[in-house]
Amino acid sequence: MKKVIKTFFKISIIATTIIAYVMKKEAKKTTYQVKSIDTVEFRKINFYEKYVKRIFDIACAVGAIVCFSPLYIIIALTVRLKLGSPVLFTQSRPGLIGKDGKETIFKMYKFRTMTDDRDENGVLLPDEARLTKFGAWLRATSLDELPEAFNILNGTMSVIGPRPQLVRDMTFMTKEQRKRHTAKPGLSGLAQINGRNAITWDDKLDWDLEYIKKVNFFSDLKLILNTILKAFIEKEGITDDNMVTAEDLGDYLLRTNKVSQEEYVYKQKQAQNILLGNESSDDDLEEIKKVAINKKYSVLMSLYRKEKPEHLRLSLDSMINQSAAPDEIILVEDGPLTDELYDVLDEYDKYLHRVKNKKNLGLGLALNVGLKECHNELIARMDTDDCSKPNRCEKQLKRFEEKPYLSIVGTHIDEFVGGISNIVSQRKVPVTSEDIYEFGKRRSAFNHPTVMYKKSKVMEQGGYANLKRNQDVDLFGRMLFAGNKAENIDEALLWFRSSNELSKRRKSWQNTWSYIATIRKFWKMGYSSFVDYIIVGFAQMVMYVMPIKVQNFIYTKLLRR
Repeated sequence: MKKVIKTFFKISIIATTIIAYVMKKEAKKTTYQVKSIDTVEFRKINFYEKYVKRIFDIACAVGAIVCFSPLYIIIALTVRLKLGSPVLFTQSRPGLIGKDGKETIFKMYKFRTMTDDRDENGVLLPDEARLTKFGAWLRATSLDELPEAFNILNGTMSVIGPRPQLVRDMTFMTKEQRKRHTAKPGLSGLAQINGRNAITWDDKLDWDLEYIKKVNFFSDLKLILNTILKAFIEKEGITDDNMVTAEDLGDYLLRTNKVSQEEYVYKQKQAQNILLGNESSDDDLEEIKKVAINKKYSVLMSLYRKEKPEHLRLSLDSMINQSAAPDEIILVEDGPLTDELYDVLDEYDKYLHRVKNKKNLGLGLALNVGLKECHNELIARMDTDDCSKPNRCEKQLKRFEEKPYLSIVGTHIDEFVGGISNIVSQRKVPVTSEDIYEFGKRRSAFNHPTVMYKKSKVMEQGGYANLKRNQDVDLFGRMLFAGNKAENIDEALLWFRSSNELSKRRKSWQNTWSYIATIRKFWKMGYSSFVDYIIVGFAQMVMYVMPIKVQNFIYTKLLRR
């Protein structure tokens, strides 16, 4: 029995170490600094808080995870069975104030306590309708907060400190109240042992400010013991006035007439922009809205000599006849073309702004030349052998009007062979910003010819890289990692031409090596993980050695719909 226990603890320690390493790397990727908020003067930190407290935190977190690992497993399995996936609930919270006097935003982990039940319109039901008996029990016992031990391990939280509130609470705090963020947020604190969520916001924030006045080992140890007493022995409730969740600070201030309706709306909007990673000025967002409403956008295309004239004609017609017609079509002639292609261009000359390269530069560099010629902020990409559906750009403009903080809006594609009536497959891409970010770590999260993007955001990343293949994967990966938000419209709005020639390009060593090198670049800059890089490398090599027929089967039957 002793051997079993020893083995179990060894495995627990190894597993904890691995998970801590992974979550530390993840924290570096997902933690970011707030920009659009006033600075707060940082207080003087004592020796214990600066050096000893972190060691104390690690020891407590590792000890808790190892000792309670069976409990973690049991709760995780129960959550999976009763509430479904995901098991963990993650939420952005304000963390420690940096040297610039502004908060960092980090991801906090909890066990999930609510279902994802929605109404007929797809809107989440109220909290009280989604909170199950099991979830309520997890909250009442504070067991839902066990995963926060991993936040302590990755350095975003401490065992003791002011509880991390919501971002929308932070925007309503005064500068004095925000000084609570000069201490690392904690699993428990003075406010938690003096009433938790059952006390008023004023009292709660006062207790937090009281804590930061004197941070020392003995006070932290006393708070840990009191927390265990309050949460697990006396079992104090966590909510106020029979509310399923605690009242937001903004709602409290509005209810007690301490803020105006106008200020309330402004602060809520500020919090939303922080969470979206979009802290552009309101003027910038309004300008994008006006551009989208007025349907002012450019089309960017690149043409080279191997293109077929009939394909070019179909592509140009599809853009000229958009329900929301483009303001301009920038077409880069990438090197000398054939007489037949020149004839088509002359035929459509009144619609085009033609830019001529003396020699062929390749798609990425050719598009960079065209980008500089675009006069509008919103640019719709288009290939010279594909065909956009009539309402493609109108729907993308509408999305920018609704969500001006987005930098990229793409769509699904219908792949055809021969004519557009012969659809052979459909490539669906993730539609939400969060899913796109994760998907882009291994695969292309966009269909390049469908995207409409902001010129300024593309130029901030230096435009397309000088690559022979996968220029789009590289650019969009850099944009996503830099914090740009993107969405794909959940609809196929472009007919994409497929052919044997495309299959040959996919199978080429140049394409294989280029894709592996791109994901390696993502790994080196911290976007993709080493595991992502290995998986992509292995998958690409397997695809490379496969016969074209087998590869086509995988693309059309397994990776397409």
